[in-house]
Amino acid sequence: MNKKHLCSGHEVVAMSEEWLARIEKDQKLYTHGMVRLMPDGWLYPTTFTNFADKIYNFKLKSSDVVLMTAPKSGTTWMQEILWTMLHNPDLIHPDAHKSLLIRSPQIDFDMLQDGKAWVEKGVSMGDMFEELRQTCPDKKREDGVFVQLCEVTPDPRIIKTHLPLSLLPPDILDTAKVVYVARNPRDVTVSMYHHFQHLNLHSYTGTFENFAKSFMNNDLLYCPYWPHVKMAWEKKDHPNMHFVFYEDKKADIMSELRKLNDFLGANLTQQQLDNVVHHTSFSSMKSREREADDIVFNKDVRKSSGGFFRKGTIGDWRTHFSPELEQEMNHWIETNASEIGISFK
Repeated sequence: MNKKHLCSGHEVVAMSEEWLARIEKDQKLYTHGMVRLMPDGWLYPTTFTNFADKIYNFKLKSSDVVLMTAPKSGTTWMQEILWTMLHNPDLIHPDAHKSLLIRSPQIDFDMLQDGKAWVEKGVSMGDMFEELRQTCPDKKREDGVFVQLCEVTPDPRIIKTHLPLSLLPPDILDTAKVVYVARNPRDVTVSMYHHFQHLNLHSYTGTFENFAKSFMNNDLLYCPYWPHVKMAWEKKDHPNMHFVFYEDKKADIMSELRKLNDFLGANLTQQQLDNVVHHTSFSSMKSREREADDIVFNKDVRKSSGGFFRKGTIGDWRTHFSPELEQEMNHWIETNASEIGISFK
């Protein structure tokens, strides 16, 4: 690795061969290894460093909406809500059938192309690159398909990311609107566990207990969890930050949509808000889920767990945690949440 520091100021530290070997007992990793970005300790494939400065220096617009979450916090649900509110409130947009990866690109997705499982199976960004090439024929794949898709996405752009504020453009809150979704970390852990099993990229075969401990020890992709939440929570009162809990959306979606309507300045009618509720309901989104791709997804896990849209519920963690593991995670949550000043329902 040639570069040791990023434009964000983070130091790039390669994970040791011993660490990689230990983690790979339970899952697939990346052909070029993984790194931590210090001092926060963000854990990413080494190839993230190829795109980190492009993302940090990305030119945002005042019309942009950046959706930020830790993984499996209800991201896809909010993504569809935002795109529908701003592009399809009457449910007649001709591009509504396209993948969310195209309509609302994930700016940090390019680094995942280096996954060993995807490299072995020949998974590429081909479909996304074709979309990019049709729009901008002079673009090069090696410059980052998703970074460039974010550049050419029609306004108002809804840009998704699992990166923390410290790795995003420093003027983000002064320029764009940010929607941050937080979810009870117990349910995040369960949802991530099934996702890591379902996606061939990870091919997770370890126990749930090992997975939960890896999550608490910051040994999973996109960890650590708490600094991610903390950076957003500290900005929750900024006029361009809308911080919402997944549990509040589940409890009263219309109330949360009205708040979003005000925050975004979308000026939707009640009928349009009703359209959004119907179109983005769990059952509606699951009915539109694409046919399983055996190269990308594990079909056996898909059969047993229910696919990408698995349950979308609150409290499923109770069926996964042993009393001892629950006690350990409760202590982990209480300690960290109290330091931040945040509480989960």
